[in-house]
Amino acid sequence: MEFTKVKLKNNLFYWTWKDLPFLPYAWLDKKDLKNLPKPFYLPEIHPGCTVGWKSDDKDDYTNIIKLPKSFEEIKMDSDLRKDLRRVEKKNVDLKLVWNEPNALENSKKWFLELWKENKKDFARRLELWKERCHTISAYLNGELIAVHIGMKEKDIIYYFGCWWNRKYKGMSVPTFLLKIGIEDAIKNGMKYYDLEIGNQPYKKQWGVIEKPTKYYAVVTKKIAKELGLKKFIELK
Repeated sequence: MEFTKVKLKNNLFYWTWKDLPFLPYAWLDKKDLKNLPKPFYLPEIHPGCTVGWKSDDKDDYTNIIKLPKSFEEIKMDSDLRKDLRRVEKKNVDLKLVWNEPNALENSKKWFLELWKENKKDFARRLELWKERCHTISAYLNGELIAVHIGMKEKDIIYYFGCWWNRKYKGMSVPTFLLKIGIEDAIKNGMKYYDLEIGNQPYKKQWGVIEKPTKYYAVVTKKIAKELGLKKFIELK
């Protein structure tokens, strides 16, 4: 595990996992604790990890779809089920290409327009995602308009998002590609489709399993106050 320094106000700072923004969930083993840089703070720890304290923030809860034997058996919101039928009709003319070379490079402008990520962080994101992720590219009349991004790990697919052209907002392409991705996961025998943490309404419509992720902190009282931490190991 590599670490990076995060600066706060009033010359305060802490160390955290370098790849926290780019990969799903963090994990700490007890044997790792003695070698952590100090002060240290790590949120978004997997609920199954024995290290850490449960987060009270709903934004830190999981959104995991337990996959049945068929897409129709997913216990999704009835409004979403109706919306998916509408979205399917809107995207009937799309051509889909799985794992197209340079899919992330060809769609990165849409991500950067929205999030303004700095060059160093984005380079790290691309490095990791090109190595570990699969993609579904969507073309309309020969034009690339969206790329769906996910990652397989054992029997789970993690959804990393969709980089898409906002000119085609009315088509709801990300929703359509998410449906395609989930159907493909079921077809390939996956057990879970993880929409990752967050309190976004679209995630809750899928009838997700919500569990609080954890966090771990060895910080001063000033840093804990700045971060709003209720539990932490005090660093003298």
